[in-house]
Amino acid sequence: MLVDPVLNNNSWETISKVSQMGLAEKYWAVGDTKTITINGAVGNTTFSNLSVDAFVLGFNHNSRREGANRIHFKIGKISGVHIALCDSNYGSSGSSASYFQMNASNTNSGGWNGSSMRKTLLGNSGTPTSPPSGSLLAALPADLRAVMKAVTKYSDNTGGGSNTASYVTSTTDYLFLLSEFEYHGARTYAKSAEQNYQAQYDYYKAGNSKIHYKHNATGTAAYAWCRSVYSGNSTIFCLVGTGGSANYNSADFSRGVAPGFCV
Repeated sequence: MLVDPVLNNNSWETISKVSQMGLAEKYWAVGDTKTITINGAVGNTTFSNLSVDAFVLGFNHNSRREGANRIHFKIGKISGVHIALCDSNYGSSGSSASYFQMNASNTNSGGWNGSSMRKTLLGNSGTPTSPPSGSLLAALPADLRAVMKAVTKYSDNTGGGSNTASYVTSTTDYLFLLSEFEYHGARTYAKSAEQNYQAQYDYYKAGNSKIHYKHNATGTAAYAWCRSVYSGNSTIFCLVGTGGSANYNSADFSRGVAPGFCV
């Protein structure tokens, strides 16, 4: 098997094989990019051959809990700009799970596990080989979906406003939003017990900017959702603010989506 030291020159199949052998760090580095094309309807938004660079967040990240021999990627960058996907309802509330909001109604009940963001918009109610129609998972290229690995993520999966340690449980995801701790390496608004099961991603630990910009207006900073529930409120999820710091918003507001995945 020939492996190119430039990540983008390799097929997803090759990247997956190198990852499975535990050799990814021998060839590539955190921050390296691989271009993907997003094409199709994602909720109420249609992407027409949108070219985005997925970049490496870390190798074997938190592997004891999340699974070994995995490269963790994030979507993504456009022309080197750290972006979040945004819809036409950005900055407003809505009553449809088809908008880029955590839930159609203003509640965090059910936490990350029960959110329409996780199940419907990202597509974790299905699999890469059978993705739900209208999900981001379905809009990803087939060669990437063929090698995506499930990852175990820990989050508040109950919600409802109580800072209760037992609310932090696991989900199995193919596309996931990063948690507050995975971005910042510190807890501000999330459940205090989440950080016991999580680790900050190496990409952000290295000091890279956490500011996201709109994918369709790359000069405009965007709020980007986290999967973490705001621990002291029954209607709010955490997000990354336009200045890159920890922030929060009502669950029914449309904000930027910048998911991760594993290969």
